Amino acid sequence: MFNRGSVPVQNAPSPAGGTPRFMMTAPGQASAGLGADGRDTNQLAILFIEDSLADFTLMRAVLVDAGLNVTAQCVDTETTMRQALAERTWDAIISDHSLPTFSGLRALKVAKEVGFRGPFLIVSGAIGEETAVEAMRAGADDYVMKNNLRRLPPALERGLREVQTRDQRQRAETALASAHDQLNAIFSATPVALFAISRERVVTMWSPAFEDLTGLNAAQTLSRPFALPSQPDTWKLLTLIAPALDGTAVRGLPFSIEAKGEKRELLVSASPLSGSPPSGCVVALSDVTHLAHAQAELSRSESQLRELSRHTERVRENERAELAREIHDDLGALVTRIRADLALARRRPREKETAQLLDEAEQMVASLGEAISRIARAMRPPVLDFGIVAAIEWQARDFAQHTGIAVNVHTNQDDLALELEPSIAIFRIFQEALTNVFKHAQATRVDVDLFADESTLSLEVRDNGIGLSSDALRKRTSFGLRGMMERVHGLGGWMDISGSPKTGTPPFRGTTLMISIPLNPQETPMTSHGGKFPHHEPEDLE
Repeated sequence: MFNRGSVPVQNAPSPAGGTPRFMMTAPGQASAGLGADGRDTNQLAILFIEDSLADFTLMRAVLVDAGLNVTAQCVDTETTMRQALAERTWDAIISDHSLPTFSGLRALKVAKEVGFRGPFLIVSGAIGEETAVEAMRAGADDYVMKNNLRRLPPALERGLREVQTRDQRQRAETALASAHDQLNAIFSATPVALFAISRERVVTMWSPAFEDLTGLNAAQTLSRPFALPSQPDTWKLLTLIAPALDGTAVRGLPFSIEAKGEKRELLVSASPLSGSPPSGCVVALSDVTHLAHAQAELSRSESQLRELSRHTERVRENERAELAREIHDDLGALVTRIRADLALARRRPREKETAQLLDEAEQMVASLGEAISRIARAMRPPVLDFGIVAAIEWQARDFAQHTGIAVNVHTNQDDLALELEPSIAIFRIFQEALTNVFKHAQATRVDVDLFADESTLSLEVRDNGIGLSSDALRKRTSFGLRGMMERVHGLGGWMDISGSPKTGTPPFRGTTLMISIPLNPQETPMTSHGGKFPHHEPEDLE
């Protein structure tokens, strides 16, 4: 027996030329240095609980001979043990089983109370099998008989390794639990309906938003085969996310379900989980019902606006036609009567000056009659009554006559029977196109192609002028172009206008206007392009 208290002992140098057979850092600490064989050269701090100085010295010597770099301290009472545990951190505790006022089992309990996490080994001169089993059940890592101390170094090595493995596992479990908590928080906080599904189609996680969307609660969903309230919806959604279960993510696929008595429009996205093949996937259902309703409302409003525009055009054209008839019938008749009266008065002149005034008045009335006829033709050309082909050819000749710009018309139709509304719209578009050529193009030639088949009418107007800049299309005052587009859209067709002074080859390096209109009213711009040209609209006409 020796002095009861703590006995600090420093480690003696390792035998010359010896190489340590074991190294291990303290749990939770990084290695400060490595030996030639990759082992930790840090010291091991070992607390011995032993009342025999000889046994303590022998055990320490065995560890040193095994190549361990040991810093040791020996205590033999509970008080000194607690004090030693409070003063510093120990890598391991080696305790005798039986001491005069203390025991190994009691020491093990104290170590657990203070939170000691290293290996706890019991060394005894005589310990029964039942006592050893009891110690192991209480938490001891191993026990060694004093008559076989060569087992002490490998037992200590194994205990340190198991502690490190246990710490790593605990840290991994803590990180996993934290990640699981974060994932639960994300699932709970997101307004998007989320759920995770295994390859066996079993739901493993779900979000409250999923319950709000489908009306299914956790008892009806978790750990059960995936099922929506409607069986057809279930199979349709499983088909959409099938690529994600095979490793390919899907994004933004449209999907609709009947839930809570209401049709919901959704976008489906799914990402595969880890594994090859994936262990499952996470599915997000974004509710875009309100967007679909807004889009439908916008489309309805646009349709109403276009119908209003068409109605306005019809009313305006009817008013023009009525006014043209009134001008031609009433004013024309009145002018004719005035000319007749003037002619009669001219044949009965009393004075030379009176005859001259009558001649001048007759000339003015004749000019008025011509103006009335010109205005009436402009407001409602009578040639429209002979068909759109005749009207286009007449307008081309009239434009060439008044501007000096040559206009060549090419068509595959001698006569084309159209309703009044599309005939007027095409004629007005052609008039506006020629007006733009005269105002802006500085052209000397215009070529017009008018083609029609059983389903589509196409009109192309090309000039050899200076071209059309993109700025011209961006102008907020481009009402002529916008008006042409509205007319075309009102008939279910499409329009394209292009031209740049830097592109093209003579003689058609200027501007080209193309329109295509379905002759079948049931067709739409998205399903009937018709004509010679691809579907395209000016990108800058917003």
